[in-house]
Amino acid sequence: MKLQQVLAAPHRLFFLIGAIQLVVSVLLWLVVLAGRFIPAVPVLSLAVDDTSIHIFLMLYGLFTFFVFGFLTTVFPRWLATEALGRPAYAAIAGLMTTGLTGYYLGLFIGRDLAFAGSALFAAGWALGLWMLGRVWWRSRRPDKRFALFPLACVTAGCAGAVVHALWLWTSQPGLRHAATVIGVWLYLVPLIVAVSHRMIPFFSASVLKDYKVVRPNWTLPATLLCVVAHCLLALIDRSSWTLWADLPLAGLAGWHSVRWGLLRSLRVPLLGMLHISFAWLFVAMSLYTAQCLLQWTGAGFDLGLAPMHALGIGFITGMVVAMASRVSLGHSGRPLVADRIVLWTFVLVQLTAVARVLAEIPLPGHGYAYPGFVLLAAGLWLAAFIPWSFHFGAIYLRPRLDGADG
Repeated sequence: MKLQQVLAAPHRLFFLIGAIQLVVSVLLWLVVLAGRFIPAVPVLSLAVDDTSIHIFLMLYGLFTFFVFGFLTTVFPRWLATEALGRPAYAAIAGLMTTGLTGYYLGLFIGRDLAFAGSALFAAGWALGLWMLGRVWWRSRRPDKRFALFPLACVTAGCAGAVVHALWLWTSQPGLRHAATVIGVWLYLVPLIVAVSHRMIPFFSASVLKDYKVVRPNWTLPATLLCVVAHCLLALIDRSSWTLWADLPLAGLAGWHSVRWGLLRSLRVPLLGMLHISFAWLFVAMSLYTAQCLLQWTGAGFDLGLAPMHALGIGFITGMVVAMASRVSLGHSGRPLVADRIVLWTFVLVQLTAVARVLAEIPLPGHGYAYPGFVLLAAGLWLAAFIPWSFHFGAIYLRPRLDGADG
């Protein structure tokens, strides 16, 4: 009966696996960090270097389940076609989960098994792309071109996962760098930016009185142009020149936050979560801009990975929490209201982002507060997502409260 409920709708299955990954991937990372920084804790012996594991799991092995849970739910609705059948989305999730399980086992058994697992994971991803592509092809909507963009982002993500698998096979450092850049700048960031442009004004207009939808035709292409420019410059290792993409992107993100009504949105917590998460894009790109200026001026310090973690935790993770919570509540027949667990999780994600950014900021006369703040960030993440995963995991295992299908 429980399995039947999990398979009742695609978001249930994918979100449940993603909820488990939210805990397992960072729990492994916390054990790694403890071995690095706490003398009494033994160092965990792994077949793949721990930083590469962290990159793969956070960019590809975690958020992708939420991406597929969202797209397999909304794609048929956007395109006015039949929903994906249960065998289709179960096959996608099954291949990806089996591959990811093999990857985890390979970390302790051997690199070859990790490679095989990551390759199978990518194969499941490719199957998902083919299924979504069929949905798009069958659609008779005359304006269906808008759906090509999220499909292109997920295709780029699949390519990045393949590149990471090739790195596991060949150990070429350039491949790991390329997989990281692709995963951030061609997959997650443009996908979430595009979804935000579509969803934030729509949700805001549905709950805020006298809300004026602001969505000029030029701002999304301009934002995505900046994202792609940053990606290309990062791929050719010209990080100091990303200033010319990062500064206008920060301006565009800040402009959207103001015009979309960030302050007004705080009256409705579930809506405010979306706006606050999007505001982290402005913070992250401002930090990237400051990083470039520090490099140009020859300062004796930099911001390390602070911009990346502001982007990855504040913007991407915050938006996933906000969107997944909203979808999970709405598609379980529950009111679209942020309960205590959702608010607890979101607040702790904000604190996690702040702690991880602070870990990279140099302290005058004291160097970096790196170990303590990094461990704190990992602990806060788990404190945020363990309750969230149990809360929504139980929802995915139960029928809808309103008795409807799905």
